[in-house]
Amino acid sequence: MTRHFVVIGPAQRKCGVVAANYREFLKKCRKKFNLKKHEAIIVTLDDRTEVDKEYFRVLVNGTELFISKAKDFETVDYIHQLASFLHACLDRQPQLHNKVMSYLQEPVSSKHAATLLEVIAKNTYDSIAQTSKDNDPEWFKGLDTRFKTKEAVMRNSAETRMRSYLQHTEGELLAKNLPPDSPQKNAILFFKEKLHKSKYNASYFDRSAVLETERLCDSQGTFECEGPYNQPKCPGIHYINPYASREARIVFSTWNFDHVIEKSRSIIPELKAALSGQRASSVNLPYFYDLLFLHKNPSRAALKTNGNLKLVHIACHVKKPHECKCKSEKIFLDQHNEKDGPSPQQDTKPKQQRVKRPQPNSCTSQEGSKKLHRSIDCWVQNDYR
Repeated sequence: MTRHFVVIGPAQRKCGVVAANYREFLKKCRKKFNLKKHEAIIVTLDDRTEVDKEYFRVLVNGTELFISKAKDFETVDYIHQLASFLHACLDRQPQLHNKVMSYLQEPVSSKHAATLLEVIAKNTYDSIAQTSKDNDPEWFKGLDTRFKTKEAVMRNSAETRMRSYLQHTEGELLAKNLPPDSPQKNAILFFKEKLHKSKYNASYFDRSAVLETERLCDSQGTFECEGPYNQPKCPGIHYINPYASREARIVFSTWNFDHVIEKSRSIIPELKAALSGQRASSVNLPYFYDLLFLHKNPSRAALKTNGNLKLVHIACHVKKPHECKCKSEKIFLDQHNEKDGPSPQQDTKPKQQRVKRPQPNSCTSQEGSKKLHRSIDCWVQNDYR
């Protein structure tokens, strides 16, 4: 679908760009702003949220985008800010300084390190508890004026990510002209109905969600990195509170949902092949829904879901191919293992899905290093809990 974008390039030059996809958009931007092919460029929203190929798919007509050369794209150096803060406070007390630095070098499980970081965070940000735009207008700069609370912004952020996964899946399954009652279209309809019912999992980023199992942060809004896809936890101290400040909110946009079983390399190809085969009416759509959209929460194990998403800091987002693959015995309903019990025949129409959910998927985990990684997100701008 062709859309029009308002683009602000280097030197604040503004122009309009019409493009049907991300590749075409980049090509036209390079031409309009005289950017050479070998120069890496970054596309962002006005709040500096980076726009990649997937995010581009869900942008609406008329969105304002910013183009920067990668070498000119500035990020805040929170590590040096923290170092300056510590040295300024402790310069005249070397013994205390040494004690503080020794705490920061302790393992991730250290109570000393956790307490110190919590104190720094609490004394750095007083705006965390503020919710409305009236009380913390700085936090809302660059955002759509329709948002009145921080929670509404964060819910929209989570919802946008789910919509991008849906749109990607829809684009892959419906690439060809298919009849209205095709298994592929019924699968997309099933996913849409499930997402609508769950409100597109918007509660994942909403600190006001009543149930802890519905949100990925604590009641103050602090998120902890869940570690690489093949490790049970983050090997460093990566955490962030996007409710704390505008800068923290922007940095949080670089955190990703990592699909343990990869969306593009495994899930969608398996789903596409299954829906195109002779057993299309028996495809286990709830299983694929869980893999595409559901968080991998251990507390959901009793519900026999197959949550597959882990929220990770950019340093823990593994880009190389994952070893985890879709479980062949769960692709079709009539192949469930004995642990799940017999499953009834399923039509691909969404409302006829009646299947007891299978056991959660598993991926071999490796113990990560216990060295303390000094994340740029964790010390200065976040409320550690």
